[in-house]
Amino acid sequence: MREPVMPSYRTVLPLLLISLTLGGCASLVPGQPPLDKEAGEALRLAHTLRDNRRFQAAYEVYARMDERGQLKGSYVLEYASVAATVRPAKEALPLYQRARAELGGDASALPAEQRVALCSGLGRAHLALGQAALAEHDFRCAAHAQPNNLQALNGLGVAYNLQKRDEDARQQFEKALAIDPGYSPALNNLALSWLASGDSSRAIGLLNQARGQGDISLQLNLALAYVFAGHDDTAQAVLLESLEADYAATIVEQFRTARARVNAGAPLASELLAASQQPLVLSEQN
Repeated sequence: MREPVMPSYRTVLPLLLISLTLGGCASLVPGQPPLDKEAGEALRLAHTLRDNRRFQAAYEVYARMDERGQLKGSYVLEYASVAATVRPAKEALPLYQRARAELGGDASALPAEQRVALCSGLGRAHLALGQAALAEHDFRCAAHAQPNNLQALNGLGVAYNLQKRDEDARQQFEKALAIDPGYSPALNNLALSWLASGDSSRAIGLLNQARGQGDISLQLNLALAYVFAGHDDTAQAVLLESLEADYAATIVEQFRTARARVNAGAPLASELLAASQQPLVLSEQN
């Protein structure tokens, strides 16, 4: 039986699918001015907290150092990268802009790893603020420094999507998947792009291929695709592979409600965006 074809709409892909990595002290470069004993100890504490993913505590250490005038050069980039994990984009963006100025103002002159950290950080902040053209420029900068950087390719795809450049967006997601077929942010975004364009079969096919990865976000979006294609029972079965029955039923009902709103005339784009962010509430399951 042929699956129902959804009407063609454009969607804004979930920005949360752009993953963030903060690796060690990668943003430091040779020749960085030495810190005094107090600042050096504070920086080591910030690194320890950051590397153990205690981002709020690390942010507070960096903020105190900054208040004391102890952060210069690449240390500001470290501060911005940590701030971006716990503070709104409108606060992180000025820190990234300040880091760019501290590092000479020309991102293209920076070492590749540092350039990626700066440009990707700017790109994420611009995306979160809805500034897609600026984000595109930033992610191009990151991808030029490291052409195989998955986050840069995925971010560039989202920036294109925000500008309604669907084919360009899919090309970037596909580039990322050609490098790493298991990279779930690009896989999710590519599948949602096809789903929003009315091609539920292709979205379901992509997500089914990755069904065994154990990534709950992929399963949730697969269930979402099945519900919007009219296969509620299959959606329920997908969720039961990882979730308790009551919780799976609740999610399917939420997806059905979204489908009903679309059938009543609500924009598919906004409903897909809201529904595809369901992974954010998984912590509610005991």
